[in-house]
Amino acid sequence: MTTHPSRRILMVLAACASLAAAPLSASAQALPSNLRIVVPFSAGGAADTYARLIAQKLQEGAAGRQVIVDNKVGGGGVIGSDAVAKGPADGSTLLIVTVGHAVNPFIMGKLPYDTRKDFVPVGMVAAVPSLIVTGPLFTGKNLADLLSQAKAQPGKLEYASSGTGSTSHVSAALIESLAGVDMLHVPYKGAAPALQDVMGGRIAFTVDIITSSVQFVKSNKLRALAITGARRSPLLPDVPTAAEAGLPGYEFTAWYMLLAPARTPAATVEALNAELRRIEALPDFAARLRESGAETVVFDSRQSAAFLDAEFDKWSRVVKQRNIKAE
Repeated sequence: MTTHPSRRILMVLAACASLAAAPLSASAQALPSNLRIVVPFSAGGAADTYARLIAQKLQEGAAGRQVIVDNKVGGGGVIGSDAVAKGPADGSTLLIVTVGHAVNPFIMGKLPYDTRKDFVPVGMVAAVPSLIVTGPLFTGKNLADLLSQAKAQPGKLEYASSGTGSTSHVSAALIESLAGVDMLHVPYKGAAPALQDVMGGRIAFTVDIITSSVQFVKSNKLRALAITGARRSPLLPDVPTAAEAGLPGYEFTAWYMLLAPARTPAATVEALNAELRRIEALPDFAARLRESGAETVVFDSRQSAAFLDAEFDKWSRVVKQRNIKAE
């Protein structure tokens, strides 16, 4: 039986714990003294937050090292990704990506780079579950009620997302695919306006990463029907998983990964991965991630590559089944 990629994250967390604690053979001194992490999204989002945490620890890890975070926004992540694909392949330029990186090649036209061939995975940074959240427009009690309403009114129940192909979009599309329902996707330009319209009673629900939505649940501005991960979150222990709430087999976890240009020497990639694993073993780094609802994911570069390949395969099927196309 094939293991679901999201479940594989949780399985490998335990398996790799000893690897993170073991001495790392790659030397941090082999890396360039000046590093840049390109974030292809706006400042303030989860990818930007995690990139800045990594940058801080990279800079602290070697005397004289300078690490900057460069937000190159636009095109659903394409502009920043293209800059890295064509950038120096000496370990000095990295890219942080999430699920959209594995979705874009299947929903967009010709990209200015080859998503699978022009990058090499350095390592995973974090895994973050989402919340299925509703506002006053939805009068049902739970996730089962929401799915029943969707089945009773095919193509009419509206859900918000932060844009076509975004994490919030594809996670809801996965609900449609697994539950066998058709709903109406309403894309927004970012998570904030999508959440505002759910809270304002204009849209029935959205699926948003716990990092940004938990504050609204705790303040009773949103109601969480379920969490999308394999287990409940300590931030909201009373919120059931989607499987517990009436959607068996559903599991979705947003992931964040560092990539380098494909021409980067293997030894440099391994040195970068060693640094990333060193950082993930730091108690304060892990604590910061837990505070946001995320978990560290300790993968070597080969495990990261295998995971990314599985994500490409998974989302190619979902995009085709749901007929998702970029606007």
